Amino acid sequence: MEYPLFIPPKELWGKQTIDWNYDEAKVYFKWFIEIKEDRVNNFLNIINEKRTSNHQNDLKRIGKKVSELIQSSPFSRIENEKKILTNEGAAIAADISLLLSEYILNKHPELKWGIVRKPKRDISVNLPAIMPFPRYGHLELMKDSIVSCRNILQYKENSIVWLETYNDVNFRLEKK
Repeated sequence: MEYPLFIPPKELWGKQTIDWNYDEAKVYFKWFIEIKEDRVNNFLNIINEKRTSNHQNDLKRIGKKVSELIQSSPFSRIENEKKILTNEGAAIAADISLLLSEYILNKHPELKWGIVRKPKRDISVNLPAIMPFPRYGHLELMKDSIVSCRNILQYKENSIVWLETYNDVNFRLEKK
């Protein structure tokens, strides 16, 4: 199986997101907004899944499938006797985070995509994120999803991590 990588616009290659200026962050944001729906549709097609109106069941079912897929090539490989996530694995992690983001935005239409601008030391600075989010100001799920896939490979997390994130986000938003 060949899985499409998550490759940003060429003019941003080789540059860390923290080093982007605002114009570069806008280029990435525009690209991100344009590709996110196609990436989710392609992701669901590749893993032979569909969206339903029950987001929790979708995330439980799809999370289980992703957790199983990342256990082998092309999504992971063994390096120094340890399973590590490949670029394809990071891409599928990014795509399930886009689905999760879509479900959160569907349930909470008061939220929108925006660009994280501060604090400058934030790990998500210059990246697209869901805004406004209580306490932190934004919610950027892609990096968390990649970390979760790495943790799943090391048996530190399990397949319901995306469902738990969805439930936690909804709880926080309904509590505010």
